[in-house]
Amino acid sequence: MYYCFLYNKKASSGKKTTFIRKIYDNLKLFHQVDLFETSTEQEAEGLFKKIVEKDYDRLIIAGGDGSVCFAINQLIKNNFQPKDNFAIGYVPAGTANILQAELGMSKNIKKISKTLMSDNLEKTNLVKINSNYFILMAGIGWDAQIVQSIDSKIKKILGKIIFGIKGLEKFIFLKSTKIKVNIDNEELLADWVLCSNSRYYAGHHKITDTNIFEEKFTTYIFKDLSRLKLLYYIFLIIFNGNLNKSTSVITKNTNEVKLKTFDKSIPIQIDGDNFGSLKDIVIKSSKRKFNLLKAA
Repeated sequence: MYYCFLYNKKASSGKKTTFIRKIYDNLKLFHQVDLFETSTEQEAEGLFKKIVEKDYDRLIIAGGDGSVCFAINQLIKNNFQPKDNFAIGYVPAGTANILQAELGMSKNIKKISKTLMSDNLEKTNLVKINSNYFILMAGIGWDAQIVQSIDSKIKKILGKIIFGIKGLEKFIFLKSTKIKVNIDNEELLADWVLCSNSRYYAGHHKITDTNIFEEKFTTYIFKDLSRLKLLYYIFLIIFNGNLNKSTSVITKNTNEVKLKTFDKSIPIQIDGDNFGSLKDIVIKSSKRKFNLLKAA
């Protein structure tokens, strides 16, 4: 098979380069592989314009969850028409690596290589946010504030620790922007909204029973956000694996949710990456799907 191996050096620390190279070398023993390393978003965007013109059977993304999200959006924007057996493979080399858990992958080089050379693929459900798509989740409000405040260079050095530091900072200096949420013909007010297409959140912590291969997503609407409630939500995520126990969290399973702020724009993150700040957001199910390689 013909492979495109794309390594996002921005998403991973330098110490993961050897790990990624070993996987690349394993693939090269049995398949034709083109390797591309990118350090900037602009560089990657230019590269995808060329990638869609090639007849690749596999696109392997080495980086974080956001790297795969970015790749899928670039394929769609460049009108890529995948073959039936085309699939995207993931090498977990980011910070949270939630997609690693969704795909049942280990950190073992031989096992990852085996998955990437397999035909064990399944179509993932993509959720649309305005004109873009995400695989795992979209956060509007508190968690997006944390993501936006993190410098990518420091993130490469400190890894998950920086999320703890910035999370504590945003907890102490808690600020929220009211969001008008329209969902299931009902209008609600919220301080934070989380739309999850994934079973996991904030690492490998289970929060719902859905997964990226089901045609639905779960929306959590957090009302009247306070420091005490935040602590309780974190407790439920880490120790309970479900947010439904909290009466101040409204849980909805629906195909569309519309969000609007009253005055200023609100921070948004998709799949752990900064999506900017907006006043109007529409999140809905889509017919877009891509094959992802899963661990056997």
